[in-house]
Amino acid sequence: GLPNESLISAPVALYGTPMASFVVNGKVESESANDPIENIRVIMQMDTAYTDFDGKYKVVAQSHPSDQDFNIKFQDIDSVLNGEYQNLDTIVEFNDSEFTGSDGEWDEGETTTEFNIKLTPKK
Repeated sequence: GLPNESLISAPVALYGTPMASFVVNGKVESESANDPIENIRVIMQMDTAYTDFDGKYKVVAQSHPSDQDFNIKFQDIDSVLNGEYQNLDTIVEFNDSEFTGSDGEWDEGETTTEFNIKLTPKK
């Protein structure tokens, strides 16, 4: 046999699916005045966030580490407190993403994109 043959271990079968975190952050502003809009509900997959005083938000989805499109919803839920805006259902795309922070196993780490939108005031 080969020298040190006993030191070569057989491959170990691992079962699982590579996953990655897709992070979307951005800002929601009024289309008319470019003012940040607070308390807009943002939904992507299983994650829900609300915009802060500066209109900023962050949501995260888990999926296979490849090019992905996610449905993302922006909803004005507080009635007239921040003005009234039309809801927006749209798509955020991740193409040619670079993933950072992999654990070397099934977690491929995360990738981030900035997604700024403007909401149209209701008439």
